Amino acid sequence: MTYVIRHGQTDFNKEGKMQGRKVLPLNEKGLLQANVLNEKLQDVEFHYVFSSPQKRSIQTAEIISGFKSNIDDRLDVFNLGEAED
Repeated sequence: MTYVIRHGQTDFNKEGKMQGRKVLPLNEKGLLQANVLNEKLQDVEFHYVFSSPQKRSIQTAEIISGFKSNIDDRLDVFNLGEAED
């Protein structure tokens, strides 16, 4: 079984801003979201955990699975250029 999960909320998500490759951690709500999903998936046995190199994605993946993520640059978001400023 393969699970594809989007990262929890960041401050930019909350504010409706595009974040692209900005290094943003999960905010309080994002941490709560990841922990709630961890509880819902507690019976799932993860064998591999992959994440984009974005801090928010790594945090989410590791909280949900309890494992260190394998970082894969191919999973990174598009560079949004000036739209990220």
